[in-house]
Amino acid sequence: MAAGGPASELIMFMVAVLVAGSVAGALAYVTTDIANGMNDRGAMLADQLRTDFAIINDPTNIPVAGTGPYTYTFYIKNIGKTSIPFTSDAIQVFINGEIVPPANLAFTDVNGNSITSLPPYEVGVIVVTRETALTPGNYYKLTVVLENGKKRSLVFKAPSP
Repeated sequence: MAAGGPASELIMFMVAVLVAGSVAGALAYVTTDIANGMNDRGAMLADQLRTDFAIINDPTNIPVAGTGPYTYTFYIKNIGKTSIPFTSDAIQVFINGEIVPPANLAFTDVNGNSITSLPPYEVGVIVVTRETALTPGNYYKLTVVLENGKKRSLVFKAPSP
């Protein structure tokens, strides 16, 4: 009986060490997972802070051309520190909450040359093509959304074609 006491204490000690090791391993995994999540979120937030743009049209004088289809011209200025992807894959355009199909969008520089990215402090042009004209004199809301979720809106008065 005397030998049973130290043996059972040794077994209990080993079980306690195994349980403590398991808990420490689980805590290390959870801590690493949280740290990685914070790192990813921080990188995404930094990207959003470096990326910014403005719609710089005069809301009472939107350029329009055509007699059907109609083309409306909107000017976007990159006021951030990084280039913005400037394609229909990376930017969504909404008019009064209705998405403009990518086939009805053209992305150019101010000289009319097709571009795929908008460098910092440069102005780009989004040309929206519609089969029917916006009702002249009515107010519409244009919303431009970048691939990272950053969005800007402009309420404008539809011009006469």
